[in-house]
Amino acid sequence: MSSEEVDLDQSTNAEHAEEGTRVSRRLCPACGAEARRQEARFCSTCGRALEDSYLPADALRASYHLQHRPVARRKSQGGRQGPKIQMTSTFSAPQSNGAATTALAFMTYSLVPYLGILFSPGAVLLGAVGLIYSLRAPHRGGRRAAYASISFGLLILGVQILLWWIIIKVPEWTRPF
Repeated sequence: MSSEEVDLDQSTNAEHAEEGTRVSRRLCPACGAEARRQEARFCSTCGRALEDSYLPADALRASYHLQHRPVARRKSQGGRQGPKIQMTSTFSAPQSNGAATTALAFMTYSLVPYLGILFSPGAVLLGAVGLIYSLRAPHRGGRRAAYASISFGLLILGVQILLWWIIIKVPEWTRPF
């Protein structure tokens, strides 16, 4: 062993011995993680301020890691401007194709049993309009949403028709022969 390795071992042993004599560190009120430094102001796990008190939604927020901020990535570009920071988000960019977005809403409403038959044709129709918009102007997006609303709208329409057929046939099925 070289003298540098011996010095490293001695310094890590001294750190471990020092940790045993320290006063216990503070705990995060949100996630319960122990602070890494005595003078830390924010939790290294969830990012919440250590001085704040516990709030009821903290445990839920910490479990889904919703307290983190979007990660900044550096994007280098040529020229005099230097690197630019691009912020990324966990949510997708808002679509500018309103017909496809409305078709998704109609598709969601069509999931209601029996009453959904009113919304299924709207999901298919607005999905087709959104698909036409996305084909004519690809920069507006919404093509995937349009395809999804058309296909699921037709599927849900079939299920809704089956449910209404069952309602109509139940009185016939209950009559004695």
